[in-house]
Amino acid sequence: MVECGGLENRCSEFRNRGFESPPFRNGYIINFCIYFFLCLIFPQTRTLQAQSSTENWVPIAIEQDKSLYINVTGLSGFQDDEIYVWSLEEMNSAITMEEVNGDIYKIKTYYHINKKLFRYGVVQIIYYDKNNNVLKSYNYSRDTENPDFIYNFPIVKNSDAYKILAKCLEFIKSDGSTVR
Repeated sequence: MVECGGLENRCSEFRNRGFESPPFRNGYIINFCIYFFLCLIFPQTRTLQAQSSTENWVPIAIEQDKSLYINVTGLSGFQDDEIYVWSLEEMNSAITMEEVNGDIYKIKTYYHINKKLFRYGVVQIIYYDKNNNVLKSYNYSRDTENPDFIYNFPIVKNSDAYKILAKCLEFIKSDGSTVR
């Protein structure tokens, strides 16, 4: 003989209470919905925390009016001619721009550098205020294979891009590349 259901089918005391098997028990569906919702939310939160905690900002230039850093996390993975790297520029006093509302104290820039061509392009720029709030963000992603459009700027000696490339090459030691 196969028994189905819970105690209500085995004990006469529970038969008059109504059907209380797990899917229909009081609060089961509500608890299931809450659990399901929490499972959807928390994995995303953990992913966001992991991304921010893995940043490793290394100083490149500390000057009187500004400091320049790059995030070296993942740089060793760039073994070809192309390098993608985030830089962080922190100003001691605010700067202003016509297109950005508010005083700018930090600028994050995502560079796309080509070692062979000795040129770079800017993929993204984010401007921050004194409290690390985003003031304005620009995305310059391009859907092209033309290197003249991808790498808009030459790398000029002693420029920020030159210093960034030199520091990147310290962390990408595999191919023996050096800054010209």
